[in-house]
This record gives sequence, structure tokens and C-alpha cells, in this order.
Amino acid sequence: MKTTILLFLGLLTFSTSADCYKYAGKDVISWTAFKTPAKAGVGGEFKKFTITPKKAQGTLDEMLNGATFEIDTTSVHTKNAARDKKIVKNFFSGVTIKGKVASLSRKEIEVDFMIKDTKRSVPMSYEVKNGKLLAKATIDVFDFMLHDNLKAINKACYALHEGKTWNDVNIALETTLEDCK
Repeated sequence: MKTTILLFLGLLTFSTSADCYKYAGKDVISWTAFKTPAKAGVGGEFKKFTITPKKAQGTLDEMLNGATFEIDTTSVHTKNAARDKKIVKNFFSGVTIKGKVASLSRKEIEVDFMIKDTKRSVPMSYEVKNGKLLAKATIDVFDFMLHDNLKAINKACYALHEGKTWNDVNIALETTLEDCK
């Protein structure tokens, strides 16, 4: 009996990873950067980007493994137009962000990010819940050779940031998945 229950739970877990989904094209790419010695978060998102799934529908693996994206870094939106301009001018000047999903497991999406000509693999934890895929990670801008960019934004916002702009940034992707059954 115990073996039957464990086998059923194992099959149930496996079957959720093989569910069929349709890519709905309703996406949000957001981020939280940090300022001040107290590490106050500043949230924002990108309004312009392109996500190209490997397939328009199928299992998560079929759709995501090999999917690509490109972000327009001038499309920063923090609900503060003056701050947006300052971020674009001082941090994202000359910065491109592109990427490709390298692999997918039950708990992580491995994404190859190409930021300012530097490629790094970033594991993103994810979950599928209520028709949405939510993926999250933390990146270190120093891993992408953005030292000068961080210095520039810190200088431009020195008083507001109390002399401290942090190099770690939380990133998130939310996408709507429709059932294809």
C-alpha cells in the first residue's frame, strides 16, 4: 500500500511537468535593485522586450528549452520618470541584454544571459501556479563587467543612495500559460 501511494505521488509529480501549455505572450520582466546602507529596494520593470519560445505550445521543456529573449534597456519603468531617465543614462547606457534558456529541470531554469558582451549562466528558480510561470534569480552586476555602470549610477544618485548602490539585483519573469487541452 505504501509503495502504491509513493508511486502514485511520483507519477502525479511527473505528470505536472508533462502538462501541455500554450504561450500566451503576456509577460512581465521585473527587477529590484538596492540602494543605501540599509539596502532599500527600488523596483522596476522593462516595458519593451521580445520573448521567443522554442515552441508556441507543448510541455514546459518543449517551450522553454532553447527559448530566447532580448530586452530594450531604454524601456525602464519605475513609476518615476526622472529616475527612469537617470537609470537609462547612467546605468544602461550602452548595455544590451539578451539570453537563451539552456536547460530546464523540475526546480530551475538555466538561462544564459548576455549582458554587455559578457555571457553568464544564471539558475532561476521557478514555479507554475494558477496559470502563471514565475521565475526568479539574483544576479551580480559585477559578473557582467558593469563596474563602471554601477559607479556611474552611484555617482549620479550619491545623496539619494547615501553613498551606497548595491551590486546584486533581483530579477523576475512572470508569464501566463494557457492550458492547451
